Amino acid sequence: MWFEHFTSALLLLPVLSWGAFACSRVTYNSGPTDGNRTVVGRSMDWLTPTNSSVYAFPAGLQRNGSAGNFSLDWTSKYGSVILTAYDLSTCDGMNSQGLVANLLYLADGDYGPRNGSVPAMSLAIWPQYFLDQYATVAEAANDLFDQTGHPKFQVRTKALIPGVPTLMHLSLTDATGDNLILEWLNGELFVHHGPQYNVMTNEPSFDQQLAISQYWSPIANYSLPGTDRPADRFARLAHYIQVAPGSTDTVSALATTAGMVRAVSVPMEPINIDTPNITPTLWRTLSDTKDLVYYYESATDGKFFWIDLTELDLSDKGQTMRLPLVGVNWTERVGDMTGTLEKANPFTFMSAQN
Repeated sequence: MWFEHFTSALLLLPVLSWGAFACSRVTYNSGPTDGNRTVVGRSMDWLTPTNSSVYAFPAGLQRNGSAGNFSLDWTSKYGSVILTAYDLSTCDGMNSQGLVANLLYLADGDYGPRNGSVPAMSLAIWPQYFLDQYATVAEAANDLFDQTGHPKFQVRTKALIPGVPTLMHLSLTDATGDNLILEWLNGELFVHHGPQYNVMTNEPSFDQQLAISQYWSPIANYSLPGTDRPADRFARLAHYIQVAPGSTDTVSALATTAGMVRAVSVPMEPINIDTPNITPTLWRTLSDTKDLVYYYESATDGKFFWIDLTELDLSDKGQTMRLPLVGVNWTERVGDMTGTLEKANPFTFMSAQN
């Protein structure tokens, strides 16, 4: 069962640290020949299977922030197709308007003490909130802060085992290629907004990632760092996106994006005591915001499938649908899986009560 795998993973965390929860993400624009298609690619690196499911959520769902007293409540405006982690959290996905959310680990994350005068939400539902509520990055960015400049909500988290922090930062991308990077550092929400923020990995904080990129950019054609560490992956991915060619169609756009993400993926290799925070890539996703197709590639089973959002009823008249990825025959998880999703109840997001 997923919980048994999840518990086994947690028991290993004190040895490897939660910093092993590493990922890479890139936003690619195919250029005018292909109608400026925006494709978002990301990898998931983790020490045990994430026991994921694909969920299709319709609009009109009643949501609660799952953060105890004074949790934020909302009703979803847009439907979405998402990928879970342990069926406790939305960690990746795209909504019916082409807004993409990617949740990545950030060791420096700090959500600060609880402010009881501000509504809160669990880290597990943070990406889903944006997929539910916004069609574009600009809409999301313009609705983050109140008139006094304070965030309209707080993100809360909890250690799944005592003493082990669960810390993430979030990227949003829309069909125009606009990007939004959100990080909580020292209890404050830091925002990076613009199409230029098209690469993200894990540590360090995003402003330091940008500084690393500035160092490597002038010499990237001659030398690039080659380890699996997040800073090195960022430098390589920032170079790849700068030199990536334009595309002529969907296939070439997907291939270009997939090639970049695969190039910064971590191979299946033994855990090295000299690099304790490095774990292998388990899966990759591609979000085509033009055609509204969500692609999943298993790095462990060698299979590739997709979900076409336009073929699902994601309106408020639709129903929640699910495609499990645990305990399945992977020969049945190849190609177009849109018609194989089955009716289901929404999963329960991880509670982050104080």
